[in-house]
Amino acid sequence: MRTEPGPREDQEDRMGSAVKWLAFAVCVAGLVWGPFARTFEDVRRYGYMADIMPSDWRATNIWLDSTECTVSRGVWLALCEDGRLIPISERAIADDPGHALLLSAWAAITGKRATLVDVARLSTLLNTIGLVALAGLLFSLRAWIASIVLLALGPAEFLGWMGTSPHWAFIGMVSLAGILPLAIATRSGRAWIAGGIVALAVVTLVRESIGLMGFALTLGAVAAMAFLQRPRPARALLRSALVIVLAAGALLAPKWVTLARDAAFPMAPAERLQTHGLSHTLYLGLGFVENKWGIRYDDDYGEDLANKAGIVFCSPEYFRLMWRLYVDRIVEDPVELARIYWEKALQLLAVPTLHPGPPFGIVLAIGLVHLLVSTWLGLWRRVGLPQGLPIEAISLAFLGLFLAQAILALPSHMYALPVNAFILVLFGILVEFAARGLWTVLSKRRRSI
Repeated sequence: MRTEPGPREDQEDRMGSAVKWLAFAVCVAGLVWGPFARTFEDVRRYGYMADIMPSDWRATNIWLDSTECTVSRGVWLALCEDGRLIPISERAIADDPGHALLLSAWAAITGKRATLVDVARLSTLLNTIGLVALAGLLFSLRAWIASIVLLALGPAEFLGWMGTSPHWAFIGMVSLAGILPLAIATRSGRAWIAGGIVALAVVTLVRESIGLMGFALTLGAVAAMAFLQRPRPARALLRSALVIVLAAGALLAPKWVTLARDAAFPMAPAERLQTHGLSHTLYLGLGFVENKWGIRYDDDYGEDLANKAGIVFCSPEYFRLMWRLYVDRIVEDPVELARIYWEKALQLLAVPTLHPGPPFGIVLAIGLVHLLVSTWLGLWRRVGLPQGLPIEAISLAFLGLFLAQAILALPSHMYALPVNAFILVLFGILVEFAARGLWTVLSKRRRSI
């Protein structure tokens, strides 16, 4: 017969929980005063170069010019040219607005033009926030070992380097993109779901493709919960619908900020969209390997196509043209398309993204086998880790989405590197599963003696 815990047991549980959270706080403090502070301070060494050497990433230099416009006229995502306000999308072509927007906010606070040091520090800060937020969610889900593993191994991946292109912040963005689907799949409560929606908006501003990943997994988590908890009351269905609507609104964050800018300031009309554009990536992605059509993975190739068609590069008309060309290639020769995608898949599957570590394909296979076997045999509850199932499933889903990105776009290491956030989560869950399984076996043996 099951009995309710008494006051003494409740007090012991609260004390145990407080001790665990204290341990987590100590780990976070070590992260902040250790790797984060070291990377944040190391950037200062390059400060003397900020005024004499531009970034090798062209859009970065335009972000900095935009912050000067923020200081002088209080406008964001714009450039001041000959007394006119020019949308930043006309100069930083096919660029997501997140970094430029956040740097403008910093410039507005300090009253100074941002520098390359500020760019590097912004990416360091975004990565740290992503790491701590994801580890905090895991800890709140009582996946304590997985959380500590992430905090212990994460700094090398999140903070072990720096740069002034947007790519250096993507691992933090992947971490934040996982907050909302994880919170939904584990029923973590309104605070985590609300935070996940805000995080999704930030992610989409910084990197549209990662925001799309987070939104796709959010839809998957909502669908899975609806399927597993049938029948669901009308109130629960309405809450799910509200979450989807708010997540879709977060996915449109780049559009909202540009609309707000255009409404607030006398802006010259923009010919180009403030986005990377999915169709541009899909079509040029066919050119990452040798192909019968002579397509090249090169923005200049896309611009040549726009010029031949008599349209503005990265304009709405350009992206519609890319969709038509992409569909035409599918219809024309689906076998060639499959060959291209297979070659790109192998390029990612055969190499490690985490160093040292096994090839990406081996990591994916180990995770899938463990998920299927442990779920089929009902081992998650036996070892006292039922929350491990959705955590591992979403981690593997992110690995699958990065494989899809490599297939559809390009399998380069720079673009695959952010998946290491959830490779570390996957590793942490495997460690926790093994530790709890061993503890369960030893406990049964002690009771049987």
